[in-house]
Amino acid sequence: MLVVVARQGYTATRLEDVAAQALVTRGALYHHFRSKAELFAAAVAARWGELAGEIFGLLDGPQAPLDRLERFVAGYVERVSTDARFRELLEVVVLRTEADLDLEPGLVDKQQAVGAWLEALVPVLDDAYAAHALRPGLEARAAAADVVIVLNGVTVTAALAGAEDTGLMDAARIARTVVGGLAR
Repeated sequence: MLVVVARQGYTATRLEDVAAQALVTRGALYHHFRSKAELFAAAVAARWGELAGEIFGLLDGPQAPLDRLERFVAGYVERVSTDARFRELLEVVVLRTEADLDLEPGLVDKQQAVGAWLEALVPVLDDAYAAHALRPGLEARAAAADVVIVLNGVTVTAALAGAEDTGLMDAARIARTVVGGLAR
């Protein structure tokens, strides 16, 4: 499904196109999914499920909290720059899903995903705050929100850039800049 939506956009994608790409019948799709929107949500969730564990796993480890955060940000940017499947997912979610009433439940999913990102980042930044590693006046939740906002910017930039242009994103530099802006 994501390959077809990346090529045609959500609105122009027909289940016949998806079935042809998947080498199944349209009836087979309807056997498992009630609608194009349901299939799309399942495809996005499945692809994100494949990738999220690796990305969020970068926050784990015995290193100092801001070192783990820097590794996470660099890993995300590197993944955006080098992993075609990840970039395709981002392009589909950011650029190729036009306003469509059928996708409104997906907007709720996106909002919940932002909440999940915050919940993954806050404990790391709580540790940084407790270690007096965050700059004065910056609390963990605000720092986590800043990281999510920057990564959303990376996401949009990568989705708008062609695959050849994402090489301009220097993962280590971006991670140092982000974490350096949060650090004491």
